[in-house]
Amino acid sequence: MPPNGNSGVSYTRKSMMAHPLRHSPSLIPNNLTTFSTNLAYCRGDAVIVSSYGENKLTSLPFSDKVQVKGVKYLDFGWVCVLAVCMIDGFQLWSSEGSRMLFFHPVRPSNDSDNCFVRGVGIIKGRNEFCIGDSSGAMHTFLMSQASSRGLSVKNTKSIREHGSAISDISCSESYCASADDRGNFCVFDVNKEEPTGGHNLMTKRLFITSETSFPCTSIGVVNALLIAGFSSGHLRFFDLSNGDVVVEVAAHSRCISAVTVNEDAGVVATTGEDCVISVWKIPDSPDDGHQVDLVFTEGVVDRQLCGVSFLTDGHGERKMVVSSYDSDTMDVWKEIYT
Repeated sequence: MPPNGNSGVSYTRKSMMAHPLRHSPSLIPNNLTTFSTNLAYCRGDAVIVSSYGENKLTSLPFSDKVQVKGVKYLDFGWVCVLAVCMIDGFQLWSSEGSRMLFFHPVRPSNDSDNCFVRGVGIIKGRNEFCIGDSSGAMHTFLMSQASSRGLSVKNTKSIREHGSAISDISCSESYCASADDRGNFCVFDVNKEEPTGGHNLMTKRLFITSETSFPCTSIGVVNALLIAGFSSGHLRFFDLSNGDVVVEVAAHSRCISAVTVNEDAGVVATTGEDCVISVWKIPDSPDDGHQVDLVFTEGVVDRQLCGVSFLTDGHGERKMVVSSYDSDTMDVWKEIYT
């Protein structure tokens, strides 16, 4: 794999490559997540796990009818779990979708609220992750291995900084950021020490108030930058040290449906409801000029794109996979270096 920030990365689909599906994805943002050769997405009240290159799909065996709001793989190194966000709480499943490992309810702030979970982020290099809810709260969890009971998951803190529903969460080793339906962001510094007891995992750094009324649909955190996609089609890069916008791109003509960072290649991919997939070069730091290069873009005919992710197939080749609403295939591009 070339070093991070390789400017020669691109993507090709010289011959049509597609991954077949029996159940099409729902029209919700960020509706695709990958781990190893596994892909997962939600379809109505179902979560589908598929293995890339194999015509085999698994539907998570929920014991009760659920309303799913999103899915996300969380890779801790020693274990990978699939987080399922839903009405009234979230569940953790084994990566292949065969066993439920944990459930945590999220209660509404009052009797009139409809509470749901949306947005999941993993603290890189740590055993902590965060989930968001419709009240604007973010909940942090510490996960460990319990020899006799499998996984031990502890809710360490709940923080309410947003006045509207959290739409997405993304974290790095040093920062954790949450976005909401009003286009606002809250940024936290991640403490260097492992949390124990009542230790505070994160310290609030700043709150970024949106200058527009457009919701933020998806975010990524990398290189002290917050990369945010909006329903207006704009892609904005924020300096996490002060909250300033360092780059703004009119990336799509319609709502951005997914933002996914590929740190190995130094790029970020965006999909939009304008049927376009684009890949952008990530600046090495906020001081690395005020320019973002377009690495790759392609229109996908008759597709309402709703997710993008990266994986390595069984032959060691890097691929970019895109999901689409009401489509029986996922479109696939091969990662190349020039």
